[in-house]
Amino acid sequence: MPDIRFFTQADNQAATKTAKADKAVKSTLLTGYLSPTGKLVLPTKTVQAASNLSSVQAMKVGSPAGKRKLITLYLVPTDEQDAEGFAVTTTPRGLTIELAQILANGRVDYKTNKYSFTLTPFAYQEGITGYELALTAQRAQPKAPYTGKPRGRKPKAK
Repeated sequence: MPDIRFFTQADNQAATKTAKADKAVKSTLLTGYLSPTGKLVLPTKTVQAASNLSSVQAMKVGSPAGKRKLITLYLVPTDEQDAEGFAVTTTPRGLTIELAQILANGRVDYKTNKYSFTLTPFAYQEGITGYELALTAQRAQPKAPYTGKPRGRKPKAK
């Protein structure tokens, strides 16, 4: 029997009506980055888009079992009293979590490369939403040499 896709009444509507509906449904892409000091940074825009992140005081941080290099991290909200939880610090730029040693042990060279990530929500337990962070590296661009007018005193003529 062939695989059949059945149409609905909504498929028969004009494209202009669905375009307006798509703009309203369009969600914000949740992103963040690793700072050169080894902090995981969730910008204010991301925290506002994920409403349950604004009240979090501590997070459990995990990675896939059996992997040496960190490519994916998992964040799960937890209580402040949890011994496995990492403190979440509120800054003017958003939320930060100090992970320098974990990143170094996970072979993430955050000092020379700029890492960004996207947050993907997943159901951890009943009523608890966790976040999967997929790290992507971008090589830092070397600074272009200064080609303007030389500054300072003129060198002595010999």
